[in-house]
Amino acid sequence: MEENIFIMPGSIMDSKEWKDLETKEFELGSDRVLDEIIEKRIWNNAEIIWLLRKMVYFYGKKDHLLKSAPPERLLTNMTDLLRVMFILYDKFDPELDDNLRSYVCSKLTDATWGISSRTRIYLEKTAKNLDNR
Repeated sequence: MEENIFIMPGSIMDSKEWKDLETKEFELGSDRVLDEIIEKRIWNNAEIIWLLRKMVYFYGKKDHLLKSAPPERLLTNMTDLLRVMFILYDKFDPELDDNLRSYVCSKLTDATWGISSRTRIYLEKTAKNLDNR
């Protein structure tokens, strides 16, 4: 019997649903899987995580096509994502080891750029300079 030497519990990515989704993605392509998921009203956890992974990939690319998207739409997308994460985090209050908690805190700290008073003042000055041109 194989012993799990890492005390981390299994993740959704270890589930049968996830493996089935990966197989489907390989056979049909990710665009087809995405279309199938978003056509459904209710998604399973593997589909939610699959979509979040897709969003991380595409928003992380910062490619030319995404940069041409309306900023208001991108901000709406991020707000929707944050609402989902807020609800899940509040509901399940997950136990995180120190390394994972440190990673989450680091990413959230970086993501606060633009909402702290210091960066808001910077953005206001930048906006005024752009208006004066």
